[in-house]
Amino acid sequence: MTQLIITHPGSSHFDEFFALCLILAHHPDTDFSIERREPTPQEVADPEIWVVDIGGEHDPATRNFDHHQNINLSASFVLVAQALGYAETLSSLPWWRFKDRIDRFGPVKVGAELGTSELRTTYSPMEGWMLDMFAKKPNDFLCIMRQFGQKALESAKKLTEQLAFWNQARCLEIEGYGILIGDTDDSEGAQEFNLRQPNPASVCLTWDSRGDGWKLLRFDNAPEIDFSRIDGHPDVKFTHKTGFVAKTHHRIPEAEVLELVKMAIPR
Repeated sequence: MTQLIITHPGSSHFDEFFALCLILAHHPDTDFSIERREPTPQEVADPEIWVVDIGGEHDPATRNFDHHQNINLSASFVLVAQALGYAETLSSLPWWRFKDRIDRFGPVKVGAELGTSELRTTYSPMEGWMLDMFAKKPNDFLCIMRQFGQKALESAKKLTEQLAFWNQARCLEIEGYGILIGDTDDSEGAQEFNLRQPNPASVCLTWDSRGDGWKLLRFDNAPEIDFSRIDGHPDVKFTHKTGFVAKTHHRIPEAEVLELVKMAIPR
């Protein structure tokens, strides 16, 4: 049996698009049909029909996920994620809160919160194109939407795991700069973890995923650290010209790689 999803007509937005992606991902073996129109009162009351970002009601028991009737309600994709049990995991994604607030309050208010009036420069042309295509022929995108929802869930799960990993990682200090050390060749999540700390580190040390040595990575909050200063050192295989990363030939003792970090600190 095909399940019906009703969402609003007119221009399409990330909010309802991603909400539908999550529904499709959560039901990988269910056939769905999407209709972009006003729902009838009978459809709003029917628990077998999903009504998303329209209808004037928020009631997961009857599969109603509108937020426009209450300013305190999160965007529809958040409401759907909560109902499906994904909200806590997905909230680890760095864009989660931004996308919620931009849908509810618009670019002027959110831009003021972020101290910028140039939020339009962050809009993705790819996202705009996808939303336009979805608005014209929503059922042509069911497969892609399901894959996108699944990918978002996979990414959120991986980031949640990585944040937990970095929370257990070692951290020491050199000349007032924090050094985060992870015994791993996967540095994913380190930057996001660091941004959330009250006293963020300045450098991350991990194993090189493309070689046998170390990767020395400067965090964004310490632009004065410059790994191009160690270019030419016999232990160093590579330094980026902008100084944000360096790699060693081999996994030299930790004390020696920390000396390389010290050389990159300004005097």
